[in-house]
Amino acid sequence: MRTILNGRCRALLAGAALLTTAFGCDNADLGAIDNAAYIAEAQKETSSTVEVGNDGATASLTARLGGKADGEYSFRIEADPEVLERFNALNGTSYTLLPETGYEIPGDPLVIGTGDVAATPVAIKILPYTQEMDDSGQTYALPVTLRSLDGRMTVLDDASQFLIVCNRKKIVPAPVFNSEYATGGVTKRNRVILNMKDAPITFTAYTFEFMMYKEAFDYRNYMIVGFDNEDGLGNRMWVRFEASSTTADQENRWMQINSVVKPAVTATAPCEAKKWQHVAIVFDGSSTKLYLDGSLVADKATASPSITFRHFSFLPQPSYCTSTISFREARLWNTVRTEAQLKNNMNSVDPNSEGLLGYWKMDEGQGYVFKDATGHGNDGECTYSNAGDIWDPQVYGPATGLKWVEDMNEMDE
Repeated sequence: MRTILNGRCRALLAGAALLTTAFGCDNADLGAIDNAAYIAEAQKETSSTVEVGNDGATASLTARLGGKADGEYSFRIEADPEVLERFNALNGTSYTLLPETGYEIPGDPLVIGTGDVAATPVAIKILPYTQEMDDSGQTYALPVTLRSLDGRMTVLDDASQFLIVCNRKKIVPAPVFNSEYATGGVTKRNRVILNMKDAPITFTAYTFEFMMYKEAFDYRNYMIVGFDNEDGLGNRMWVRFEASSTTADQENRWMQINSVVKPAVTATAPCEAKKWQHVAIVFDGSSTKLYLDGSLVADKATASPSITFRHFSFLPQPSYCTSTISFREARLWNTVRTEAQLKNNMNSVDPNSEGLLGYWKMDEGQGYVFKDATGHGNDGECTYSNAGDIWDPQVYGPATGLKWVEDMNEMDE
């Protein structure tokens, strides 16, 4: 995620790579500079992501010069909340400032000696999350700035700012749908109903996003999600697996989306087996877009400025779906989520976010009910069903034998 600096901001470095940044340019009037300091990791990117486990994490940053030092220079890397404010504003992200009690930055000076171009890398500790942080659903980030301790060396403002994004990695259970079909037959196929209490709901904009895991792509016409109002395609949306319509790949790993009018549109990129992937459907009143891992893969023009749904479901046609699949982190919004918002909030969001109608983490670890984390009471439920369509009420009862995996990071274990 970066924006190219203008020519004057690049006038600096003899022997250093061109700098790119998502923070803008504060050095536009400097002209040519003999030497200057910056964060080495900011040469190509303005942020990096660390996986924060139960024991925390460590990030490494390096103070560097554009050329060899003609003397000894000292610097320090410090937390700077303004860097995060600027980053969020420019990139459409909503990262939350990591609390002061959540990290440790060494206070010793970073020294670049005579003839050297870089200091010893500094190890920044991200401390274990508190329970409150874990429960918040926020994505935390630590913004830092490189500062000269004696003021003798110019510091490039734009390349001295960096963001450490914290991706919380923890043991989270995940449900495995259709796991009983092999032994139980048609009466053990699963359908997940998201019980929206205010349905039918008319949307002028909506986003539905979720994480998905599939062992193998063995069947076509495998509908993974569907919304419907019982009155035809004009108020209907579905996504299913098919073979590619533009390549020779006949494996049924290509999502296909349809809504309002035919024909359906097939994704330009395939899904991957045995990997958690993020899927998002975004309606803005003129088109319905399909995203895979934050990248646009299909765009379906829709001639209606609004759409109404009464039924909201995963696996809405269980009679066509017999192989296993897993979902988690499902969310329904009455807003258009941007590509940046999708990419930067795949694994969690704040349950109190504006426009969030329903949020099903699907991490209960047991049972067949998925609580709505927003507090709106729109709980989901997994049932046994052999229904042929979204609106078909056929059901055998709650899926009391639904299988759960203890850790979504070890689905094959």
